[in-house]
Amino acid sequence: MKKISTILMLVFAFTASTFAQNKFGYLSSSELIHLMPESLVADTAIQKYANELDGLIQQMYVEYQKKTTAAQANSKTMSDAELEVTGRELADLEKRINDFQQTAQDKIDAKQQKLYEPILKKANDAIGAVAKANGYAYIFDSSAGSLLFAEESDNVLPLVKKYLNLKDPAPAKAETPKAPK
Repeated sequence: MKKISTILMLVFAFTASTFAQNKFGYLSSSELIHLMPESLVADTAIQKYANELDGLIQQMYVEYQKKTTAAQANSKTMSDAELEVTGRELADLEKRINDFQQTAQDKIDAKQQKLYEPILKKANDAIGAVAKANGYAYIFDSSAGSLLFAEESDNVLPLVKKYLNLKDPAPAKAETPKAPK
């Protein structure tokens, strides 16, 4: 029994010393991605694409509104068969609008994933290179909310920004109020 407890204490001491030798760091990946100029280009392209799809949805909605207004205006003079056909056409158009909205959102998500994939890879590669170059065993993402407690560690965002040659955005100049005359 003494041998087992001695072995366990040695294993525990070895493990503790191993962790004590490891260097920990953290950064905000969302801040890093936001600072990368590629993300602004991607966001602009995604917004443009979303606006194009929204324009198509608006055109479909205008067509739906026109047909609904026309059907309501002519409903008193239409036969039952004509009313039924018109009702089915409007229901079909409404379904197409709803389906297109869902498809449009899926397309926007796919475009965002496609455009951000190389940005995320570049950020991860930079984080890995900085970690290796500076002897970090672990780097945590403080923006993911997964870091609940940490003892003294280093924020490695400045090192990654330097590695990627990123500058902080210039603060917006506040307009100085003019004194009344």
